[in-house]
Amino acid sequence: MRRIGLLGGTSWPSTVIYYRLLNELAQQRLGGYHSARLLVHSIDYHPIRSLYPGEGVPGEAFDGIAPLLEAELLALAAAGPDCFILGNNTLHRSLDTFAHRLRLPGPLFHAVDVVAEAARAGGCRRVLLLATRFTMEDGFFARRLARHGIEAIVPGAGDRAEVQAIQTPLARGEDSPAFRERLHALIGRHRGLDAVVLGCTELPLAVDPGTSPLPVLDSVRLQCERAFAWAVGDRADPVAAPAD
Repeated sequence: MRRIGLLGGTSWPSTVIYYRLLNELAQQRLGGYHSARLLVHSIDYHPIRSLYPGEGVPGEAFDGIAPLLEAELLALAAAGPDCFILGNNTLHRSLDTFAHRLRLPGPLFHAVDVVAEAARAGGCRRVLLLATRFTMEDGFFARRLARHGIEAIVPGAGDRAEVQAIQTPLARGEDSPAFRERLHALIGRHRGLDAVVLGCTELPLAVDPGTSPLPVLDSVRLQCERAFAWAVGDRADPVAAPAD
């Protein structure tokens, strides 16, 4: 089994999901006492999170994240993993600005591309995108899905604020049964779509695929499944989104 490198801590509750899923996949696939071969580089998220728009800084301050994120990815690469997962979807917006020059020693399983791959395989062409308010409003996730032929529908302003109001406490480790009720109600208002994309790594903590009003495309689970399949030799290297 090749080693999977996870850049985590962004936030820590979602990093726990990645760790659990990857080890569950190892148990299911290999049995016995097998666990996933992982290198987890858990960063101090605060310096990066403080540069998000809406945190008292202007939108262009997000550009300052790129050198911080690149340095952390290179620090993870120095530990010697064979492939990479970035455990934060919003940070893929920053990753996309420097990925062309990033020389990692193995593939990085891009959250949007693995979601698009699963959507196409499931015949989904129009999906509801739930994520941080920044991810829903900036458009980078939707644009990359569109390059794969997937149309992302972003909920209205009130629903975007509702999702953000749930994501923020989830990222701090808080939980409440009301979070699931509110998100399922929101999803239910979009039943005409093919699926809902959980485009934020904390949202799987509050959306149950078994009772969701729409089929769920969970970016965390899909990244884990794709990386683990590659690590055990079941899948080829990932295919990136077509260039603009």
